[in-house]
Amino acid sequence: MSNDEITIRETTQPAISGHLVGVSNIWERNLPDNRGVIASRLSATVTIRDVASHETRVERVFAGSVLALGTDHYCVVRVEPGKSAPGAITLRKMG
Repeated sequence: MSNDEITIRETTQPAISGHLVGVSNIWERNLPDNRGVIASRLSATVTIRDVASHETRVERVFAGSVLALGTDHYCVVRVEPGKSAPGAITLRKMG
């Protein structure tokens, strides 16, 4: 993991770019990529809460997905299933 990457474990909710970001339900799902190709992908449910407005949204992400947190964008670099500990996703800020 490089210094510009952020790992978020299940059961945590760090503040990133003015948003609380939680990760849960990591497993294989049939999901489309950005070209609409559906395939089985290790994915996670991400709950995002805007600290200022208190609005909440839920997204399903997999490696290569892009999350918008306010004006900042983050690429999902990895989705890791939990084995004997919680699973995690790793984000890298874009631009």
